[in-house]
Amino acid sequence: MIIFLSILTATMGIIGVAFLFARGYDDDLARAEGDLANLALSLQERTDAVFQSIENVLRDVVGRIPQNCLQSHEFDGFAASQATKAVLVGACHSLSQIVRIDFVNARGRIVGSSSPRPMSDPIYVRDTSYYRALATDPSLTLYLGEPMRILATGKKVLSLARKIEDSEGKFLGLVVSTIDLGHFERVFKDHLRTLSLAITLYRRDGIILTHCPISERALGRRIWRPNTPLQRLIGKNVPTIIRDVSWIDRKERVVALHPLAHYPGGIAVSRTVAELMAGRRLESRLIAFFAYMMDIGIEAASLLGLRHVRTGILRAASESYLSRHDVLTKLPNRLLFVENLKRTFAAAQRSNTDFALHLIDLNRFKDINDNHGHGVGDEIVQAVARRLRERLRKTDFIARIGGDEFAIIQRPIRNRQQVVDFIATIQAAMQVPCTASNTEIEIGLSIGAAIASTDGKTSNDLMKAADVALYAAKSDTSSSYRLYDADIKDTRAERRALEGALRNAHDNGEFELFYQPILDLATNRMWGCEALVRWKHPSKGMISPLQFVPAAEESGLIGPIGDWILEDACATAMSWEQPLKVAVNLSPVQFRNRDVFASVKKALDISGMPAQRLVLEITESVKLTEEATATLKRLKALGVSIALDDFGTGYASMSYLRSFPFDKIKIDQSFVRSMLDSSDSRAIIKATIGLAKDLRMSTTAEGVETEEQLNALRLAGASQAQGYLIAKPMPREAIAAFIADAQKPQPRTRDEQEGVRAVA
Repeated sequence: MIIFLSILTATMGIIGVAFLFARGYDDDLARAEGDLANLALSLQERTDAVFQSIENVLRDVVGRIPQNCLQSHEFDGFAASQATKAVLVGACHSLSQIVRIDFVNARGRIVGSSSPRPMSDPIYVRDTSYYRALATDPSLTLYLGEPMRILATGKKVLSLARKIEDSEGKFLGLVVSTIDLGHFERVFKDHLRTLSLAITLYRRDGIILTHCPISERALGRRIWRPNTPLQRLIGKNVPTIIRDVSWIDRKERVVALHPLAHYPGGIAVSRTVAELMAGRRLESRLIAFFAYMMDIGIEAASLLGLRHVRTGILRAASESYLSRHDVLTKLPNRLLFVENLKRTFAAAQRSNTDFALHLIDLNRFKDINDNHGHGVGDEIVQAVARRLRERLRKTDFIARIGGDEFAIIQRPIRNRQQVVDFIATIQAAMQVPCTASNTEIEIGLSIGAAIASTDGKTSNDLMKAADVALYAAKSDTSSSYRLYDADIKDTRAERRALEGALRNAHDNGEFELFYQPILDLATNRMWGCEALVRWKHPSKGMISPLQFVPAAEESGLIGPIGDWILEDACATAMSWEQPLKVAVNLSPVQFRNRDVFASVKKALDISGMPAQRLVLEITESVKLTEEATATLKRLKALGVSIALDDFGTGYASMSYLRSFPFDKIKIDQSFVRSMLDSSDSRAIIKATIGLAKDLRMSTTAEGVETEEQLNALRLAGASQAQGYLIAKPMPREAIAAFIADAQKPQPRTRDEQEGVRAVA
């Protein structure tokens, strides 16, 4: 009887503690500390991203300085020129956080500025900390200044300065960006969700750069008092949590510190201990009571020789938790999610309320694992889980149900618009790139949502509806989310059939290459051709690559198909009367799953074509990992040219150009088609051509359809043009005849007879 009571008491204690634990992290101090750490990390990522964007602008400005101007006697004149002022103004307006950008020479004088006001008297910045530091410390290239207030406007600003060195590596001057601290204040203010929450951006030496709630007396002072644990922990520059009494409000606070990944600063997020513990005293007493009762039962069992009872009880509690939670994110797993979905569905039917189910999938997660490693992939999953959890209400439920899949039960909901608004909130959470292992990675989400009252009679039906919506969202390039609709077709069966047909097409030789001529604008003669694959289906006729290439990439068939394209294009080019060049597109999948160098070498060897006649075109979707870059360098050493296709349509074109010395930039047809009507498109084309010339690259403008476009591109300085005006893509026999005909003497073109329209 005593044994039975002991075990029963212990079990009651476990049930009580488990019940309280199941209420979630929000009900204990550990969860509160975790929330502070998560918020600090999230704000650190956003702050790092802002500074990274500003630094990229400064890098771009420095990169535009001609080599001959990287000398003390040339630099001042270059910096003071109107052309340079236009560059600085454009760079300043590229980011809303930048107030102005200045060039400072080695003597500490501002010699060029984005400010519209002319400088009547010389302005020196020799007394600023950023000038003194960068001018005297050879190891520094970047410096984060102190906060200050502009007297004329009252705006609080911060300086981020970058060193400029001359052609011999000596100190030439600085480029300095003045940053609006109001941007950080607005971001931080949006996260002040409790009365005592405080957020501080600090420099590594403790200087407060900005503080929310806004405190004028805190700006520019140190966040710590000398010789305190807070000072020592900030000095270690590692994420941590500490209790300390703040000198700002003299209250004991729990402080989560997270250093910036790339800059000498960090984020401190804190709440008062009094606020954190409010409302938890009753729970603490209950937990203590059950723990006391459990201890009595275990000790009684132990006295009677049943020492294994303690181990068994603890093991059972641990196994019960782990079986229903994801170890990486600490979120509920698929098992607990399915149980919760069933309960939610039944409760909604009883109470006549409604809820929505969201299935979320990370875009290109496999690419992240392949290019950066699974460790980085794990960090990304944790970051996404943290950001999603921050956007939930207390009534909502989130789970990780797969490697890169999450599920959210939004409950309750009033209408369809509330579901759409919630999706917008989730998408906004991912606008700032995630930082993992000092690498900034853009993360996109595909979301499929279904509403219980209209999209399913059971929880299983609702799950299938959300899954169909998710797949539709992933297949739709124009939208990242879909709400379930009965008209949505689940195309996965069609995709599997398409993959099977693609295998048969490759085996049966149903693919055919078409060739589109490329015109050299300087000589008005053919420069070469681009090889474009087509599928000559036995019953459906000619199929565009837009319809089958994505399926070929997903199934891995793009590898053998790509090898065939290379071999056939090189063989065809060798049959032409003239030694023109041939351009071939490469898929990102070929770089991941194929030895591209071996494929190219084989195609050249079989055809006997010189490597100098082959041009390989890649887009920004080919991640320039060390392995991919090494492959491209080997191909260039072989004599093959490398072109960057669809330039300007990706998010990181400028940084991409810095990663590899391309031979050519292809201007996307979307800019060419709108160039005559859009000043923005004309400016982008003009800037791209100028950039290519500075980098000693050629340019090909795609999608040329009118003579006006061709004339404008010729005057703007484009190297080549391609489009329907010149010729449509044509099969092997037709291109051979076209090339032979093109070598005959041509009559004068209209642009030689009439004036041409400039790109301005």
